[in-house]
Amino acid sequence: MQIYSRPDSKGAVQTIRAANGATSPCWNLASKRVGSYDLNDPLIKVTFYRSLDCKGAPSATFPQGPVSRSHVMIKAKSVSITKVKAISLRDHHDNL
Repeated sequence: MQIYSRPDSKGAVQTIRAANGATSPCWNLASKRVGSYDLNDPLIKVTFYRSLDCKGAPSATFPQGPVSRSHVMIKAKSVSITKVKAISLRDHHDNL
């Protein structure tokens, strides 16, 4: 994941990645301004927090969807990413 301080993938960039296999890791951000971000996985929920260490109420949550958000414009000090499990409707329908 790359987080940019300005919209349209511009400004200061911070690259974060889950190295230990955690399902919902938390990172403190280098810049308190978030202008845009890019993901490499569409099945990720992204939550930004105004406090350090992903504590307290979130300032913004972006559910799974596009791998890029070009205009976010929020203030945050930490970010948490959660892997969302894919649901196969075909398997569910076959079991009914």
